[in-house]
Amino acid sequence: MALISSSTVQAQHWVDLMLDEETNIYDVKAAFEEAWQGRTYERGKGWKQFHRWYWFMEQRTWPDGERMDPATTLELMEELRTLRAQRGVMRDAALWESMGPTTWLSTSYNPGNGRVNVVALDPNDPSIIYAGMPSSGLWRSNDNAATWTPLFTDLPSMGVSGIVVHPGSSDTIFIATGDGDGADTFSAGVLRSSDGGSTWETTGLNWTITQSRTTRALRMDPADPRVMYCAASNGLFRTQDGSDTWEQQLSGSFRDVEFMPGNSNVVYACTDRFYRSTADTVPFSPAGIIGLPPSNEVGRMAIAVTPADPQVVYVLCSKVEDSGFLGLYRSNDAGQSFVTCSTSPNLFDYSTDGSEEGGQAWYDMALAVDPQNPNVVYVGGINVWKSTDGGTTWMIQSHWVFPSTIGYTHADIHSLDIIDGRLFCGSDGGLFVSDNGAASWTDLSAGLDITQFYRMGGSELLPNLVMAGAQDNGTFTFEHDQWTHVYGADGMEAAVDRANPTIRYASSQNGGLIRSNDGGIIWNSMVSNIDEPGSWVTPFVLDPEMPTRIIAGFNNLWVTEDRGDNWYPTTDWSTNQKVRCIAFAPSDANVIYAARNDLVQRCVDGGWTWESIRPGLPNQAPTSIAVDHEDPLHVWITFSGTAASQKVYESTNGGDTWTNRSAGLPNVPVNTVVTQPGSPNGVYIGTDIGVFYRDDHNTDWQVYGTGMPNVVISELEVNMATAKLRAATYGRGIWQADLYQSPFAGIAQHSQSEGPRLVPVDMEGRFSILPDSRAGRVLGVRVLDALGRLIVNEARAVGILDLNARAPGAYSVVIVTEGGTWVRRVVR
Repeated sequence: MALISSSTVQAQHWVDLMLDEETNIYDVKAAFEEAWQGRTYERGKGWKQFHRWYWFMEQRTWPDGERMDPATTLELMEELRTLRAQRGVMRDAALWESMGPTTWLSTSYNPGNGRVNVVALDPNDPSIIYAGMPSSGLWRSNDNAATWTPLFTDLPSMGVSGIVVHPGSSDTIFIATGDGDGADTFSAGVLRSSDGGSTWETTGLNWTITQSRTTRALRMDPADPRVMYCAASNGLFRTQDGSDTWEQQLSGSFRDVEFMPGNSNVVYACTDRFYRSTADTVPFSPAGIIGLPPSNEVGRMAIAVTPADPQVVYVLCSKVEDSGFLGLYRSNDAGQSFVTCSTSPNLFDYSTDGSEEGGQAWYDMALAVDPQNPNVVYVGGINVWKSTDGGTTWMIQSHWVFPSTIGYTHADIHSLDIIDGRLFCGSDGGLFVSDNGAASWTDLSAGLDITQFYRMGGSELLPNLVMAGAQDNGTFTFEHDQWTHVYGADGMEAAVDRANPTIRYASSQNGGLIRSNDGGIIWNSMVSNIDEPGSWVTPFVLDPEMPTRIIAGFNNLWVTEDRGDNWYPTTDWSTNQKVRCIAFAPSDANVIYAARNDLVQRCVDGGWTWESIRPGLPNQAPTSIAVDHEDPLHVWITFSGTAASQKVYESTNGGDTWTNRSAGLPNVPVNTVVTQPGSPNGVYIGTDIGVFYRDDHNTDWQVYGTGMPNVVISELEVNMATAKLRAATYGRGIWQADLYQSPFAGIAQHSQSEGPRLVPVDMEGRFSILPDSRAGRVLGVRVLDALGRLIVNEARAVGILDLNARAPGAYSVVIVTEGGTWVRRVVR
């Protein structure tokens, strides 16, 4: 038996643990750190993908590291539907509108819209294309990718890793949910639609029945559409009744499954070993298959077959120790034995010649063979490679740097499929297609609103300017109605100078802060003397009074007074945690708030003296802080995690005491909070399933607006110049909606003993408005129901208020007089 070192075992071990939904995330981190001990960051080796995943998961699982039960995803949706039914959509039914990006220009090196996991064509109409995403569900094009439509508008953020369209009924669609490659978002097993994707229902393969964790592939028997196989992280599953019931065929973390062309009794599947089953050899067995490497050398496998020669089976393998290319193997006897096609060059390397070591095939690995020619094979890793001699020699056919003389597909290839004579490529930057054997590529992503944004920044001076940082697609600028990709890597927090919008700030992962002085054309680093690591998304905020002053959060808080040329630390906290959120008080820049997982702090002297304001707050991960625009001691803070009723807290004394404002919210992570200037303490929060609002007169949290999918909201910003609320989402780009215009805005609070009174006239809901000499003449009346909806708006003197036709309940009456505006509450 071949010997394998403990470091080699550990190298693959952290990947297996990360993709296992039952493993505590701190165990995953420990395994990752052991595997990377003594190594520095290397491009294309999986370091980024781990830290991206860990940032997303840690805040949602702090402090115990136990992952959320996937069944919670669908439970939250039921709770959300109940809230909508009970409370309605926020008062004026603000309409959310997508800002994109759906297309882009680029001045940088790796542009794209967002990640595509899987693609499928309607077998009855090849102009209908389906694409599955890691966090924004399923999309469909009815016109060969000229336009795209999302099909998950009423489902939560879920990944899609498998798609099957019924050959006898195009309206019947099956999807395998979950992000099988990155484990970034949630899964609900296999879902089914019988109406072309308008509505979805669970099948027999779901969290409750089988505890399937995440799915990787879904295949339908070409001879019998009632039979399907699903490769999942906890086994290989089969249905023989069209998905109502499923049986587990094998245990283990399965990556792929394929039917033998022309004989669906023969089925192939793989974990880190290859399995074969026929009608005579059920269950599956890896025994007797020769020519493949032993499983302790294999990190991941993929399978490809071709109707050009049904006996041919290709198996692609990565190395266990570094996720580089181990080899391509071919069987000419239906998977009973294999020969080695090639073991070099390194097809999973980021270079154009495959000369470097290692890769990240655990995350990006794809294999396809031509249906017309069994010797034409394609492999995807970071780039796309092609062989015309059965995998013996290779030519690179696309490269991840834009523009490329080889041909551009965005880095990190998750799927390669030859369908109807076309080669489709799903990558971290979108969907690409080649109609000439990968000699050239066309980007089909225009119209896919799927960007996974972490943060954004805007400008009151240039209100239609937006900057935002995206997962694996860098930093975008929206200006002059055009999205431009201006910087590469993973884009994070972004901001625009309040006084001079040509000065702009952006960042990449772990605190790579940069500045542009020319509107985003040339960028320069601005962290030269900061000697601490930042979080995956490192927060920084601009001083509201001094444009050159910025505070950034690493292990400690660092301050610059010259726009990032020089920095000094302003705290001396222990270094086992990283700062997650910071906020200046808009009305007094001496008042600053900051939070890490282990502390929440306040400063009132410009950054020099800090004190704890953590007592009264939950032991959850803080995500965002917002300060009242007029009162520096009126502050809100939000928390992630799934601890019920521990999400949103308010303080009116700078954090000396806190009031829990979580009542009425679904038990869902809250990621961001903003306040609305000029409103009666209007507050918006962004959660993993959308936006909610409340204020002093409407204290029940309500879903805000209509039209936005139920997606993870990463950040909210209020832009007063446009009167818009903007939302950065993790999977559906940037959205905006009108701010809520409260009928109570600007209303002073008066004593109930003063001003006009409401006196019942009868028991039928009629009230007499009795003026008061101190208030003067009545000029108008507005009435709001218990949901805050404006139901009466009379801009004239009214003597009798008639609510007879209204439903029984409590109402708020706003009486406008010559001497002021008064609020009265009545019960009908």
